Amino acid sequence: MRMKGGMDGGMSGMGPGWTLAAALVLGLTAPGSAQTGPPPAAPLFASDAPLHLRFAGDLRTLINDRDSVESTSHPFTLTYQVGDEPPVVLDVKLRTRGHWRRQARNCDFPPLMLNVPRGKVGETLFADQDKLKLVTPCRPGSRDFREYTLREYLVYRAYNLLTPLSLRARLATTTYVDTTGRLDSLTVQTFLMEDVAQMAARNGVAHMELTGMEFSHVDSLQLGLVGVFLYMIGATDWSLRALHNMELVQDVARGTFYPVAYDFDFTGIVNTAYARPDPRLRIPSVRVRLYRGSCLSETHWQAVFDRFREQRAPLYALVDSLPGLSAGYVKDTRRYLDEFFRVVDEPDRASRELIRRCLPAEGF
Repeated sequence: MRMKGGMDGGMSGMGPGWTLAAALVLGLTAPGSAQTGPPPAAPLFASDAPLHLRFAGDLRTLINDRDSVESTSHPFTLTYQVGDEPPVVLDVKLRTRGHWRRQARNCDFPPLMLNVPRGKVGETLFADQDKLKLVTPCRPGSRDFREYTLREYLVYRAYNLLTPLSLRARLATTTYVDTTGRLDSLTVQTFLMEDVAQMAARNGVAHMELTGMEFSHVDSLQLGLVGVFLYMIGATDWSLRALHNMELVQDVARGTFYPVAYDFDFTGIVNTAYARPDPRLRIPSVRVRLYRGSCLSETHWQAVFDRFREQRAPLYALVDSLPGLSAGYVKDTRRYLDEFFRVVDEPDRASRELIRRCLPAEGF
């Protein structure tokens, strides 16, 4: 694939993009900040404080809208309240989305897309929003499935600790009300996901939808960080070339591309009962880590490892502090992270599990 611009090749080592890329990986800057400075986060994602949301509409028709190629948008009323402020009521639309979780045989409640009409929300929390992914427990009646939502939210927060080039998430206690009276009201923990275009704008870059990208086409240091992060959480269900569970952004002025991962329910750290690895990978479960990332120079490997070591304490603190996670899951996740850091901290294990397993420049 022929690409324009001065891209930092995946095997190039200390190329011209090193100063910017190193600063990005170390969390010191975002790509656009060296120029005019990126805008701040939109109000909805400027805080981690949990929200209380209430959606009222024809819930049964919405939930059953799964089988068409393109789902229909359904009108709902969204009511939310922040602290002691008066409730805010907005007219919005919801539609089903996704692939595996959208299918009725897999999930009782599909993932949703929230459409906030532009220009009709004023100076509310949802100002500057358009379309937002809303993650709801796949099977709200199951305690395990309710916790899976919190676990996936945890992964997004962990990703945010490592790099600003990651999607933010906002936790919410959400009540769904069926105004037709055909379904009982449902209250569950959910989370809203930052739109990728807003994440890109926040970092002073542009969202790009280019398939066929190879590892050598994107910033090597950021790709290394993303690859090691996905290894840490036990993620193998992704592809840069196909943009599967992966987004792409570009610093247009420099011509440099950066990968951004998302969708983490098929990972070892979330550990859902339904997650299975691709049989071609020849690993017995998603809990078994397999590095599928790029090869790096020695300097880049150390920069990436150092970034994870710097965030070790915040990562464990995040696991310990998120309300709603079971004590057993917290204990298992701490052990899972312990195993990862033993690999990072021990040169022989890092060489065996990561460095010598790296994939060539064409990627996948």
